[in-house]
Amino acid sequence: MSCRDDASAASGAGAADDAVFGEPPRRADPGEVWRGEPATGAALWGAPARALFTLDADTRYLNHGAYGATPRAIQAGQADWRARMERNPARFFMRELPGALRQAADAVADFVGTDPERLGFVVNATEGVATVVRGLALEPGDEIVVTDHQYNAVRQLLAFAAAATGARVVTVPLGMPIADPAVVTDAIGEAIGARTRLVIVDHVASGSAVTFPVAAVAALCRARAVPLLVDGAHAPGLLDLDVDAIGADYYVGNGHKWLCGAKSAAFVAVGRSAAPVHPLAISHAYGQGFAPEFDKQGTRDMSAVLTLPLAVALHRSLGGPALRDRNRDLALAAAEDAAAALGTGLGAVPSAFQSMVTVSLPAGAEPTREGVARLGAHLYDAHGIEAAFTTLAGAVWLRISAQVYNEAADYRGLGAAVAEAVALERGEGGA
Repeated sequence: MSCRDDASAASGAGAADDAVFGEPPRRADPGEVWRGEPATGAALWGAPARALFTLDADTRYLNHGAYGATPRAIQAGQADWRARMERNPARFFMRELPGALRQAADAVADFVGTDPERLGFVVNATEGVATVVRGLALEPGDEIVVTDHQYNAVRQLLAFAAAATGARVVTVPLGMPIADPAVVTDAIGEAIGARTRLVIVDHVASGSAVTFPVAAVAALCRARAVPLLVDGAHAPGLLDLDVDAIGADYYVGNGHKWLCGAKSAAFVAVGRSAAPVHPLAISHAYGQGFAPEFDKQGTRDMSAVLTLPLAVALHRSLGGPALRDRNRDLALAAAEDAAAALGTGLGAVPSAFQSMVTVSLPAGAEPTREGVARLGAHLYDAHGIEAAFTTLAGAVWLRISAQVYNEAADYRGLGAAVAEAVALERGEGGA
């Protein structure tokens, strides 16, 4: 199948749909926005790929990991789904959406390596985590084990659950920099106790950008008879992903980050022997099984989910694994240059990173939310650079992302710009 055919099938376009929906509003076929088999995808890498997106032309966008960026093709596909929905909402929700959702589940499950009947859609990875945690029926004294790299929204979610149930959150201190990601497994093993009800570990940590050895952690948890939830918010499109091979009980992932899908499209996948979970919104399909329950969560706009097959097709057409390797090399080179300019180092060994890399900042940066906000604002206001800063282990870190639309020139002078921002924090260099 050509990329044009792949994209057309993925977006749901075709003669059968035209017969049902009538002639859709005329807009560019999403399949026309890019062309070529994976072998030719490299021709679009870098500046040429900017045309696929609607990013501001005057901004060096180095923060793809935060919210992703949705290509024009996906935006167009989502608009078409919404238009189809509104032409006859009753027909769409009752007769068209069920099959379309399962087609989307088939495409996503194939891409991430799991069974579509064990994959349900949620708004974002945090909702997926909340879904699993709610199903635990926690009691006073129960424990959930996480690491200090865990995403803040999940930490807050767990704090809420602990306060409501009397359970306790056990945080494993890993710190930074990390010389060997394998230490994660041993540290988690030491934290598991008789009352541990769940272990949550990042696949790729948001703040530190470190890739955790999730398969090894899964093996450890199986041996200890403790369920494991992998927070794979960043993983789809960032690394080669085989959810079932990891062996976790639960896995959540986002479609809007590195897969470049529309916002509000994520999934939760359950292992073959995992305890059952139910969506946060219980609706008409309660008791009918995992997939039906997640497909029917009340009336909601599912257009973002329905464009996920198109996002998968676009990712593959741009090179898939080759693109991911290229992005990783670009991010690492940029991070090493920035570290040299700052006189610091990376947040972990190079092998721990994918297309996001962290660099430590010199003394003077304030490790608070307000401090990192000032750094980010200075880079944007003074240099037109959108980059991420994070705090971990009492220090501030620069997180560099690289996506298909980035090239080496985007990172030129980044280290000097960050050094300037830190100097201003120290009161040097004037206002």
